[in-house]
Amino acid sequence: MAKIILPFENFYTKFMVKKILTFFLIAFLFSSIQFAQDSTRSDVFRNDFPQKHSIIKAKYPSYSLIAGYILTSEANRGDPFAQHELGLRYLLGNGFAKDTAKAIYWIKKAVDQNLPAARFNYGIMLYNGIGVPWNPFEAYQNFKAASDASLPEAQFALALLYTDNLVLTRDYNKAYKLFKLSAKAKYKPAEEALKQLLSSGFIPPSDSTIVLEKKRIDESAQVLKSDWDLDFIDFEKSEKDTSENFVKEIFNKKADELKNLFGIENYDSTKNDTSTISLMQFAADNGSPEALYILGRMYEMGILHKKDFSLAASYLLRAYRLGSFKAGEVLYKLVQNEQFINSLKEKVKKNDPDALYAWAGITALGFSNQLAISQAIDFLNKAVEKNHIPSIIEIGLLYFNGTSVQKNKNKAYEYWETAKRLGSKEAIVRLALAKINESISDDEKNEYAKTIKTIAEEGSVFAQAALAYCYEKGFGVKENKVFAVKLYRNAAQRGNQLAYNSLKRMYDEIRPEDESFKIYELKN
Repeated sequence: MAKIILPFENFYTKFMVKKILTFFLIAFLFSSIQFAQDSTRSDVFRNDFPQKHSIIKAKYPSYSLIAGYILTSEANRGDPFAQHELGLRYLLGNGFAKDTAKAIYWIKKAVDQNLPAARFNYGIMLYNGIGVPWNPFEAYQNFKAASDASLPEAQFALALLYTDNLVLTRDYNKAYKLFKLSAKAKYKPAEEALKQLLSSGFIPPSDSTIVLEKKRIDESAQVLKSDWDLDFIDFEKSEKDTSENFVKEIFNKKADELKNLFGIENYDSTKNDTSTISLMQFAADNGSPEALYILGRMYEMGILHKKDFSLAASYLLRAYRLGSFKAGEVLYKLVQNEQFINSLKEKVKKNDPDALYAWAGITALGFSNQLAISQAIDFLNKAVEKNHIPSIIEIGLLYFNGTSVQKNKNKAYEYWETAKRLGSKEAIVRLALAKINESISDDEKNEYAKTIKTIAEEGSVFAQAALAYCYEKGFGVKENKVFAVKLYRNAAQRGNQLAYNSLKRMYDEIRPEDESFKIYELKN
């Protein structure tokens, strides 16, 4: 039986808080291949690639039979331009019947002759697993060769690889120089990348030597900002300004923007309430760390709700467990607040389930040492008696992992079944993920994978990471490493450390021994 790669983490296992993975225009590497006159797309590509570009113009503009004959003849004679174009036309089915094997054959012929456009296109195919096995390291080698030949698209692609700390050790100085070269050739995405990089606080080298940034770029600060990324809201200003800005940002968003923000693009607006609060609550109930984080802050600051530290802590704790570093940071600061602690203690005396859950969580995470672990578990059990879903899931995790209690998977399943009956989507995913690793029939695995997929589309970042695992291993779905990488990456972008660890593991499993591919962690 395959070992579960996605760990069933809980508050009582060591949780290393790392800042969220930086992704710099990485959609480019999931974008369209650059063709002579056209572009093709795979269904794994994102739709936000800035614009389509052509690397080379078609040498043979006609698609007549004679043109096809000439093109094939030239390719057979060893003309790299003809080989490259013939390969692309086989890939597109443009003038020739679609044939991926022949496409790869001819493009690789041009690659072997070091044609820059062919090397770039082949790099994109390797990065996306189009007709060839997914291999970002070999993709890098092809991008580098094309970049060395001054191809601006390749310079841009290579720069991206210096920003994500997966193929290469992150190096913003090198990325900047490559972006600058690409922008000098009027490549629009590179021009935009330069603007975003400089606006992030990066200070470019003044000469050929590598200089230290005046202000080190925080790994949690995305260089390319999305429309609005919740984990990076600045709450460092005064409390009054923070609250006003917070409400303004949230409630000025349109329904479609919020759906995208919370990862609930499939939310049926024709049948359901699309008010901000309704969308937020739906997303939170389905495991969106972004929505949980917002609700936690709203209860903390008394925005649209009566201030409630217990409920705030409960929401923040759930967001943190699903990967929101910012939620953990805010929760840690709250624990330093005497008013917060006193309020929590008062609620605990009344056996308030959110307070019991929160106090157990901050104890297990080491944010407070006022309780022993055994007392924290006792608090969880008290909350379980009140049908508090997050506590039920947590107790299930303890039994699943054998942490502080005797390991008992059947008992874990019983707790998760209870949470499932109470309406927990997270419990459904945990049960499905656990069962899909067992010796069950393919039909059962298909049903579990289908369930995970549905919940992932409803905003659950944990389900998104679980679905990635299914694609990686071929459990209930056809194995697809590129789908897995894309889903892990998206979940990691949302702050899920579990997904980032799985993504990094996938890279490490095929990482060459070459020194240039070793990742070195930079110390602050």
